[in-house]
Amino acid sequence: MEDWDRVAAEDDALPAGWRHHARRAHLDLVERWIGRPQGRWLKTDVFEEGLPDRALLPSLPSAAWFGVDISAQAVRRARPAVPRAVVADVRALPFREGSFDGVLSTSTLDHFDDVGDIDRSLDQLADVVAPGGRLVLTLDNAAHPLVAARNALPRPVARRTGLVPFAVGATLDEAGGRDALHRAGFDVDAAEHLLHAPHVVGTRLARSRWWADVVLPRFAGLSRTRVAHRTGHFVAFLATRPWRGRPTGAGTA
Repeated sequence: MEDWDRVAAEDDALPAGWRHHARRAHLDLVERWIGRPQGRWLKTDVFEEGLPDRALLPSLPSAAWFGVDISAQAVRRARPAVPRAVVADVRALPFREGSFDGVLSTSTLDHFDDVGDIDRSLDQLADVVAPGGRLVLTLDNAAHPLVAARNALPRPVARRTGLVPFAVGATLDEAGGRDALHRAGFDVDAAEHLLHAPHVVGTRLARSRWWADVVLPRFAGLSRTRVAHRTGHFVAFLATRPWRGRPTGAGTA
């Protein structure tokens, strides 16, 4: 299993220009789908909240934010921005049913070896979000050629190429994500793809301010084309826990 405390203690290897671009894309998504989050919200994976170039929650102050991460180091590093963060596995959340008005889960559930763990995690998220509550979920896009090629490589080989600085795992494309959300009891309200610049090239060239400020934003136009499901590095979903019935998650006290 990946040593996530070691990963959380390392410096970010990607340039600030790329991180600002990715951060803006996620914040724009939340603004379009949610507006200003209100009430109690849970953020899964607080690693990025400990890094100023990546942190989302300082730009979303209208909600009372709670956080969860499997790494104690990530929780400690994020505490200034997310003081109500706890160490826990997203597959076994330590919150009561219906504790949150919404959940923001950014590239958290795509680090497991077994795709079944995505289902287990979604069951937990369905349990802790209140009826009528929203889930904003992003995953590595399994339909993206680079993501598929990267995941097909043996992990030591992928590490040596520099494609992945930490463990990546099973993930889903849009159709698979919709199916998984439905199995967990969510209604899927919207789906789209994010970050369309060629990832390996785009991240390196983002050291140039001109590339980061002028070129990278233009790739966002691919989200409105027929190839968006192939060019988007992430697939994003907006889902709602319906008022009818109970979700399939078991939850914990």
